[in-house]
Amino acid sequence: MPKKNRFLKLLADRIVDNLLERELVIADNPEEFKEKVYTILYEDYKTEKELEEEAERIIQENSEEVLYRGVSLTKARKLVKEKLAKERGIPVIGSPFSREKANYLAGKILRLILTDDTLDYTEERGVIRGAIVRSFDEVAKLRKEIDQKVREKIASHSRPIYEGTPEWYALYRRYYNEELIERGLIEPESESEV
Repeated sequence: MPKKNRFLKLLADRIVDNLLERELVIADNPEEFKEKVYTILYEDYKTEKELEEEAERIIQENSEEVLYRGVSLTKARKLVKEKLAKERGIPVIGSPFSREKANYLAGKILRLILTDDTLDYTEERGVIRGAIVRSFDEVAKLRKEIDQKVREKIASHSRPIYEGTPEWYALYRRYYNEELIERGLIEPESESEV
C-alpha cells in the first residue's frame, strides 16, 4: 500500500478513537476498524483526485473556449468537476472537511458500523453519526491551526517571502513538518507529503 495521507490517517484514527473511547462502538480489532475507516476516506479522496485530474484535462483541451467565454479557470474547473461528478453518480464533491462531505462520509462510516460483523454499537445511529462528524470538525480545526501557525512563521522572516514562490513552498513544507512533529502527529524521520 502507498504511503498514507497523514490527515486522512489522523482523521480515521480520531474517528475510531472517539467512538471507542466513548464506547459508542465496540470493535473486535480496533486497528482493523481504523484501517476500514481509512479505506473509506482514502477511496473517496482518490475519486476526488481523479475528478480533479479529469476536469483539469478537459479545461486544458478547451482552454481557448474557456478564455473566449471569459470564465475564470477556477470557476470552469469547479463547473466541469461538478458535471463529471453528476455524470458518475458521485453525490458530494469537495474537501473531506467541508460540512456536506463530512456528513456524506459519516454516513458511509455509519453503514460500515451497522453492517460489519466485527463491530457492535451501543447508541442510536444519530449519536454515532454526530460523533463521527465532530471528529471531522476536530481534525479540520487542527489543520487550520497548523496552517495559520506555519503562515505566521513564514511572515515573521526579516525579509518578505511571497506566497506562491518556490522559496515560500519550501519553507511552508519545512515548517508544516516541524509543526506536525512538534504536535506528535508524525515521527521526526518521516518524509510524508503535505
